[in-house]
Amino acid sequence: MSEPPKKAPAERKRWKQVVTGIIRWTWIPAACAAALLAGLAVGYVYIGKQSASDIFHFSTWRHVYDLIFSDT
Repeated sequence: MSEPPKKAPAERKRWKQVVTGIIRWTWIPAACAAALLAGLAVGYVYIGKQSASDIFHFSTWRHVYDLIFSDT
């Protein structure tokens, strides 16, 4: 007697493929954003001795921009 044919290995479910694809395409931008926030915290808080909440204020970065690109 012959054995019944073996089934092909089950394909990965669609949702696993979607999640894997999302992780593959977003981990580099997420790592870059985390590195940016860590760099801001180290540079502004630890080196500059300023408050961490000031990192997220637009006026802080406007002041930095004005200092860098002033005409003097």
